[in-house]
Amino acid sequence: MRRSRAFTLIELLVVISIIAVLIALLLPAVQSAREAARRAQCVNNLKQLGLASHNYGDIMNSFPANLYLHPNYSTPAYTWNNSSWLVFTLPQMEQQALYNAVNFSIMWGGTTGLARGQQNSTVRMTVINSLLCPSDSSPPTDTTNADEIGSSLSAGTSYVGNVGDNCLGTCSPTPIAGTVQFCNWSGYNCRGLQLGDGPNTSPPTIPPPAATGSGIFWRQCSGVPIASITDGTSNTFLAGEQIMRVTQWNAWVHANQSVGSTAIPLNWLAPNMAITGSGSVNKATGASAVGIWQNWYSFRSQHPGGGNFVFADGSVKFIKTSINMNTYQALSTRNGGEVVSSDAF
Repeated sequence: MRRSRAFTLIELLVVISIIAVLIALLLPAVQSAREAARRAQCVNNLKQLGLASHNYGDIMNSFPANLYLHPNYSTPAYTWNNSSWLVFTLPQMEQQALYNAVNFSIMWGGTTGLARGQQNSTVRMTVINSLLCPSDSSPPTDTTNADEIGSSLSAGTSYVGNVGDNCLGTCSPTPIAGTVQFCNWSGYNCRGLQLGDGPNTSPPTIPPPAATGSGIFWRQCSGVPIASITDGTSNTFLAGEQIMRVTQWNAWVHANQSVGSTAIPLNWLAPNMAITGSGSVNKATGASAVGIWQNWYSFRSQHPGGGNFVFADGSVKFIKTSINMNTYQALSTRNGGEVVSSDAF
């Protein structure tokens, strides 16, 4: 009788162990290659936004406007659409049909009050792939939105315009227009007024007074001419990344949901805050934190080590999370007079 040959148990275990080691060595390389591809696509998306903004500027002699006013401020003679700078670049992004579908006399949602309604719901829910970073694992649409959109479904954006270093709404003492001061809430310096808004009046002035944003796209922004970027277009952010699911301020159509401030650092987390697969939470309670806008009205990315930014000259650069805060804020102001070395970021 012939004796059949086969692997012994020890030999089989050795082979399995070798395969496991090879997989363990190969997997990080595969993941790194995939992330490199995602990052390259993100860079391309931002380049397209920069090009679209410049094409708009060639026609209108300024970067796009960002028109925000709370729905309650509308009057029969003064309606408001709350359109973002992204809406105005649609024709330059080969989205002319979508732009033509916008009813600029109606806001982006709501069912009561002047200029509110669902007439723009189709545009609001349209997902634009070039506004989504492949590394942003957030769903492309959600129902956690701010202002008049509320719980209505809306498509998001992974890219938000640069407000500048303007303060977030929780700083004390009350921010003063144009003044850089220490914000005791965040522990960083910022510039008043809140989010670049104009001076508050009671009752509110309609149309609103001139805003004071230090960047390129703040809410209530009527459009920044390129000539006013005296710090240099190669030294000034145009837009950067955000993670959509961490905040309810992420609708691409809305002026108040498509911009970010450098009042807090890149990828900064407030105490007790965490980002999970489903959004942002309070670590102590587990409660959702997507509505705490001051924590998230900024820039953040799921790329390891930092995030991509498109500059006002159309170039795209990767900014490290470890960037010096003074340098980071200097890159966000258009006419602050700061001197930033090219090797500082």
